[in-house]
Amino acid sequence: MKTKEKYVQYPVKGLLFFSILIFLSFNFIGCNSGSDDELVVSPPDPNVETAITNYYPDSGGVATKLILHGTNFGTDTSYLKVYVNGKKAAIIGCDGEAVYAIVPSRADSGFVKLVVGKSPDVKEYVYPTQFKYFFSENVSTVCGQNGVTGIDDGDVNTATLRRPWNIAFDQDGTLFFIDEGRGQSSDGGLRKYVDGNVETIMRNSAGVFQSPTALAFNLAQDTLFMLQTIFDDNNMSTDAAIAYFTRNEGFSVIKPYIRATLTFKATGIAVHPTTGDIFFNSQMDGYIYKADKATMGYEKMFQLNGSDTELKLAFDPQGEYLYIIIKNKHCIYRAQYNKSTRKVENPTLFAGQWNASGYLDGIGPAAKFDTPGQGTFDPDGNLYVPDKYNHCIRKITPDGVVSTFAGVGGTSGYKDGDPLESLFNQPECITYNPADDGWYVADRENSLIRKILVE
Repeated sequence: MKTKEKYVQYPVKGLLFFSILIFLSFNFIGCNSGSDDELVVSPPDPNVETAITNYYPDSGGVATKLILHGTNFGTDTSYLKVYVNGKKAAIIGCDGEAVYAIVPSRADSGFVKLVVGKSPDVKEYVYPTQFKYFFSENVSTVCGQNGVTGIDDGDVNTATLRRPWNIAFDQDGTLFFIDEGRGQSSDGGLRKYVDGNVETIMRNSAGVFQSPTALAFNLAQDTLFMLQTIFDDNNMSTDAAIAYFTRNEGFSVIKPYIRATLTFKATGIAVHPTTGDIFFNSQMDGYIYKADKATMGYEKMFQLNGSDTELKLAFDPQGEYLYIIIKNKHCIYRAQYNKSTRKVENPTLFAGQWNASGYLDGIGPAAKFDTPGQGTFDPDGNLYVPDKYNHCIRKITPDGVVSTFAGVGGTSGYKDGDPLESLFNQPECITYNPADDGWYVADRENSLIRKILVE
């Protein structure tokens, strides 16, 4: 479990720190030390047992300088690996009796392990005292003016948003988001945030672009897919359940990708992380579909407990499961991705209870949500979902353990700062940006894009 303390980096202090750095600079042998005449390294003695006598410091956060003391380490760092709670730490050097390493990002608290040798002669040594990891956590506002709904472009001090409800990053770090708006003149739009400025790309129209609900990039990052709820209200006439923009057209020209009937009402889309297969849904009939680009059509996968399922979709990083976040039924299913048939199948309940709203952390069906929205994954396979009417962000581990990641369950408002003291107002979507290791939230009723940084 994550240590709930403000992160303070605990490097070696004072004169001891500088003495060690001087010692390292003169005695540690690196892989790029210079010419062959200068490079004198030796592996651990295979006839002598290696031992860790202690390490320092015993707590800290990312980039903490960690020194393991002991015997028979050798001086060749290629024979050594250091792990903190199972995450690999970068080794800076060693002198035979001390190994100098850097604590990796998001290691969390756990044991320090030294792996010595090369395959097949490898031994592991684990020190009995756990390293206590401190996280740096913060919620901040990225763009928009709190409580002010509008469509004004500009910098972060002037731009206004209209109830944002879906966001996606491209490979260049540009944040694309959707302003809510149904019909042809309700101020919905596709916009982007980059270099501190908000710019509108396109607003709802009488053409292809109407009532946007979700965004997703293809694997090559040259195509942005937009899902639309198309239904026969407000004189809407588009039949593009999925539309798309291309990078070479500046993401400014919209075209139909998958056509459907006016009563289809698609709300969720997900792109498989390795094959690029596209899956989406129809709220009206409760089915999950696979897109067929060649015919601009689709193929049925399965139905989830009947019709009227407003949902969002997300694949785990390995593409083993499609997670189906059912907003109006307050639960999360997951379905297996069959690599042979390239279809999704066998949906099973993963977290929450069908049609039972509430707020409760727990494991699997013991947890409760109230209208969970578009989710995202971190590199470790944890799923994060905005719990809309609980006004918070929930975290679900691969084993189904549900906890509160940010916000105060059941309390709406606006407050930056410590994640578990911060306040949101009906968050609709969350996405993870690997470029800065941050989570971005479409804070709908505050009309803001918020950022959660953990490290």
